Amino acid sequence: MFSPIDSYDDAGVVFTFGGFSLGVWLVFILALVVFIGFFVRMVQHENHAYKAIIEHQPVEPGPAAEGEPTTY
Repeated sequence: MFSPIDSYDDAGVVFTFGGFSLGVWLVFILALVVFIGFFVRMVQHENHAYKAIIEHQPVEPGPAAEGEPTTY
């Protein structure tokens, strides 16, 4: 009704990323870096948490959340 397109007879195709293009590789490498960064940070947090538990220290700073046991 209010569309500026009158006909779809001569419609063309627009590709944003083609197979093995620079955009595909950039997105793939970015996703890989984000995943590896997340995994490294997770391992660091777990190591810190286990060390704090062994030393009878709170894992996170601040007051204990509701339902958590009191800090040592």
